Amino acid sequence: MVVLLYYNKIEKIQQQNLYFKNTKNVMENKGKVLILTGPGGSGKTTIADLLVEEYGFIKVDGDDLDSEFFSDGGQWLPENIGKLKQSHDKILKEVKKLFDKGKKVVLDYIIFGNYLEFFRKFKKEFGNDLEIKVLFPTEKEMVKRDKDRECWTTGIDRILTVHSEFEAVKDVLGKDNFIDTTGQTPDDTLRKYFSERKEQL
Repeated sequence: MVVLLYYNKIEKIQQQNLYFKNTKNVMENKGKVLILTGPGGSGKTTIADLLVEEYGFIKVDGDDLDSEFFSDGGQWLPENIGKLKQSHDKILKEVKKLFDKGKKVVLDYIIFGNYLEFFRKFKKEFGNDLEIKVLFPTEKEMVKRDKDRECWTTGIDRILTVHSEFEAVKDVLGKDNFIDTTGQTPDDTLRKYFSERKEQL
């Protein structure tokens, strides 16, 4: 609040009203961050694209951003943990740029490891404006979806490994943040888990 025109009560009230009006505008433009993750074949990219089309989110493609550090893949290899942390920091920075502009951001990213540290960094930055959802169909379902892709595939070994890695952090993240999309179309998942909460997002 600018401390000007302190000469009478009316002018002080006017200044206060202006201050609260501006605060309301800032709150209305507040951003939101949704991390949409899960193993290959879980439906991350498809759901993220639907959130962009139907709910006005802006998508950040984490796999694309980390390609600067991993042009040949191998993000999960132990010897690459340093580069993985660098890529995670870059992704956080890109998401924050959009968040600071009041945008609703969906991060589509498999993460590749160091999961809890990744989530903690985002939680520290965005607090209650962060939501994490792990798409988590059965292993059999993911392998089938992966094989049915028209482009690249993840491969059964990586799917099973990442599935077990997410299973290991389920209790920490909270089971309510895991979405079983087995037998669902992307539209089914969107309606069941996101549509009723559109205003919250």
